[in-house]
Order: sequence, then C-alpha cells, then structure tokens
Amino acid sequence: MSSSRPCDSSANAALAEHACRLLWPGTPHHVLARILPADPLELRARIAKRLAERALLCDAECVLLRAQALCALDACSWRGEPELAVWLDERVEEALSNALADDVCAAPGVGDEPLRALPDSLALDARGLDAACRRFNDLPFEQREAFFALVLDARAGDRLARARGLSLSELGRRARAALDVFRRLATPRASAAESGS
Repeated sequence: MSSSRPCDSSANAALAEHACRLLWPGTPHHVLARILPADPLELRARIAKRLAERALLCDAECVLLRAQALCALDACSWRGEPELAVWLDERVEEALSNALADDVCAAPGVGDEPLRALPDSLALDARGLDAACRRFNDLPFEQREAFFALVLDARAGDRLARARGLSLSELGRRARAALDVFRRLATPRASAAESGS
C-alpha cells in the first residue's frame, strides 16, 4: 500500500480529508469498523435519494449494509479519483443493483417512511409484501413513479403530472396499475385468522 494519503489531491479538501480518515489506511475489516454502525459517509441519504429517483421499493437498511461493505472492500483502491461523491454513488448503485438482483432486500424495512403502513393498509403479510415489492420493482418506471407520487407522497401528484404533461387521471391510471400488483397479492387477514393459519 502506498504511504501517500489517497485524498491529498481531491478538489473538496475538507470532505475528502474526512473520507480519507474513514477509508484509509487498513484492511476492509478496519474500514468497516470505522464506518459502522453510524454512517459517517452519509450513504443512507444517497440510498434514499436513489430509491426515490428510480421509484423502487426496497429495504434501504439492507442496501446500506451492502454499500458500506462495498466501500470497505474498495477503499484501498480509492485515491481521491474519481471525486468522493462519484465514488460513493458508484458503491450505492452497485449495492442497490445487487440487492435487487438477489431479491434479498425486496420489502421496505420497518423504519422506511412512508412505507411503514403499506403492508397493513394492503393486508399483506411479510411474504406477500416481499413478492409484491419484487413485482412492483419490475414494473415500468412510469407506473412506479406515479405510485410514488400519488400513494406514498400525495403532495407530489400535481407536481409530477405538470412535469410530465399528464392529467391527474392519467397519472392515477398509472398508479393504479402499480397498486394492482399489491392488491393481487393481498390476503384478507380476517379469513386467514378464521382458518387458523
């Protein structure tokens, strides 16, 4: 390993210096010990932004752990280039892509807002929610985006309709197609309780 600090030539010196102390020197184990459990690289916010941009339902905490592991594994190769923000975004994107491909982080986590009430309002058990999220993430972006705007953030519906040049009716039609994924997998809890399952 080189004895020079990996971030000396970075454009954003303060941020790079902070990242430098977290990411270098040491083994992936040492780096992981410095970036867990707190999230000093602020990956959680990057993940939330990416999930919202792509209108995906996924357990952000699961993606965070994967992104932190990738940062620890790749830390020894980062020497200030590419710029820290780009490097972190690449780790986040890889972690998210892997999580979606592996289907291990499908359902939103317990703390993910505003998704907390989704299983209860749609009468989905954990397995049903997992399956619905996987199917939801496979829908066309336009349907996922409409669902996010109308169901998860009702205030965003008007903005999205204007930005896309759509009527609210068309936006609602797209959101309904996404909502149908959940409704098809919903299992009435009362019936399940009565049957003893």
